Amino acid sequence: MLSLRLLPPALREHFARAYLFARAADTVADTDAVAPAARERILGQLETAARRLARGDPITLEAAPLGPGGTAEERTLVAQLPAVAEWLNELDVPARKRAGEVCTTLFAAMRRDLARFGHHRERAAALPDEAALDTYLYGNAGCVGGYWAQELATTSHRFTGLDVQGLERAGVHLGKALQRVNVLRDLAKDLRRGRCYLPATGLAACGLEPRDLYFPDRIGRMRPLLDAQIAAARADLEAGLEFFHHLPHRWVRRRAAAGLPAILARRTLDRIEAAPHRILDAHDTVKVPRPEVKRLLARLLVTPPSDRGLERLVLGPRRRLQRRADPVAGD
Repeated sequence: MLSLRLLPPALREHFARAYLFARAADTVADTDAVAPAARERILGQLETAARRLARGDPITLEAAPLGPGGTAEERTLVAQLPAVAEWLNELDVPARKRAGEVCTTLFAAMRRDLARFGHHRERAAALPDEAALDTYLYGNAGCVGGYWAQELATTSHRFTGLDVQGLERAGVHLGKALQRVNVLRDLAKDLRRGRCYLPATGLAACGLEPRDLYFPDRIGRMRPLLDAQIAAARADLEAGLEFFHHLPHRWVRRRAAAGLPAILARRTLDRIEAAPHRILDAHDTVKVPRPEVKRLLARLLVTPPSDRGLERLVLGPRRRLQRRADPVAGD
């Protein structure tokens, strides 16, 4: 992850270890790298380990029996679960607890996904309603935004309890915004895995079912739901701006690490809004080109923006003008 490389070494180590643990569980739950008969058992082992970490206790993990598929990287990861446990045990107790808490939430979300969608489905199913989507967004990314806030807050004595609460709340909003963008961007590919993370109630209001979304020409009928999802993602990005207000300007790399994903999410939304049919094309992926990402990163590091500058980058000029024109939003 590009953002992790921007963090100070000690902080980067905390994030990297929690990320690897979560990645291992996701590999077990969602790939053929693990033998199907062992998948539930290994995932249960990981969930138990996460709860132990959340108490500050050391953990042990056994290597997963390899399945018939998966990439070389995925197969190596699940075979090295004992080493992953040892790496996590090297964290100090408070960091271990934080990693365990966020991974407990992530693993519960993975379990819900497996219960709802199974490992492979011939016919795509949708989430039942907007509340289920909100639960999914928090469990898969909102909690990670809160974890980022907790970790960043440990690096300075300037944060009061109220500061940390505001930072966590904003981090959750940012995480949910990023995941909702992923839901839209990956819609066509997820459908071919039997999964639709849009609410069935919203689809039904447009006269659609998940199977209708295999056809890009249905985007016109889907547009009210798409517009609502884009608006919700933008609203979470806006609510997440408080995150940056808590970070000192001298934290250039930490601000860049948190700001870059939010800016890329907004620019991805802009691209989806401009060419909505692309999200129903399984052979297309809406993303910000790499040269643009590099230019953004250079701007964040070489000429670090103020809070207002970050606001402009995260919201875009049109949304920022709307926000300034609204006396409530501008307070």
